[in-house]
Amino acid sequence: MSASGLAALRLLSILAAAAPTALLVLLIWWIDLHEKEPKSLFLGAFVWGAIPAIILSVVIERWFARPFSGFSHQVSQLVGSTLIAPPVEELAKGAALWGVYRWARAEFDGLLDGIVYGAIVGLGFAMVENVFYFWSALHSGGLSAWLGLVPTRSLAFGLNHAMFTAFTGIGFARARYIADRAGQRRAIGSGLALAMAVHFAHNALSSAGLCLLSFAVDWAGVLVVLALVVLSWRREAEWMRDYLRQEVTLGVLSEPLYEAVITRGHRYRAMLRLLQREGAHKARLFMRLASNAAELAQKKHQLAHMGEEAGNSAIIAQLRQRLQQARLQLGE
Repeated sequence: MSASGLAALRLLSILAAAAPTALLVLLIWWIDLHEKEPKSLFLGAFVWGAIPAIILSVVIERWFARPFSGFSHQVSQLVGSTLIAPPVEELAKGAALWGVYRWARAEFDGLLDGIVYGAIVGLGFAMVENVFYFWSALHSGGLSAWLGLVPTRSLAFGLNHAMFTAFTGIGFARARYIADRAGQRRAIGSGLALAMAVHFAHNALSSAGLCLLSFAVDWAGVLVVLALVVLSWRREAEWMRDYLRQEVTLGVLSEPLYEAVITRGHRYRAMLRLLQREGAHKARLFMRLASNAAELAQKKHQLAHMGEEAGNSAIIAQLRQRLQQARLQLGE
């Protein structure tokens, strides 16, 4: 293969890793239906997975693999992929979740947030890892190996790392509403252990040549996460209905606005009506109001279960003021 052809395929490798990842990142952003996570934290989690988590994993895995360097290539590869990689990589990715949990705990409103943060870290990690795998296949096996690997890793197994680390995120989200430290550690540890176990199962089955079984296990894990997403949607919709009903009584929201913001479908229909009748400015104002209403419901849930954890009452008062100001701006 010519040097120019090799360079072109290297660039295509980056595109083949980045394009599906971009679509999946948009999907993860979309599934957080009611209250979007801060963009800085969302992007930071992705960058952690793509850069520091990769670097940490490579350095630590090589260090742990040294005692096995005297064995055959097959044995060292098997040990590295099945025994070393799962715990090292899940701990490296999980460090980002620990950071959010430690310094921005108020953003862990529920199970869905743990899934979102875990998945976005995993997508960053998978994107960069895929580039390295694609380049390796290109240099060791040529074009045919590259063509076989790209769809396998980008599509068939494209959600693996997102799914693995989503389980870790679920552990952190469960710990969020546990009062005692021992219970928090158990919740986080169980989520991390599940992530490592599924990661181990994938790597072990793939190393044994049981790719179809590995595919089945992986997508079973993805379906479990998706089921938890749907359950989280239902729970958050209940929070919106229950906690915002009081705001109608208090005069913070009108009955029509309450009906418009409690579900995503209602919000989009109301936004489109405003867009058609009164223009983009009023539509944006309404969506900002809906976002503040969702955050208000989340903070009232936190106050009910965690008390004045981080000044929840003061935040609730501020959100009520924003909602009343938005109503005035909308001419309500």
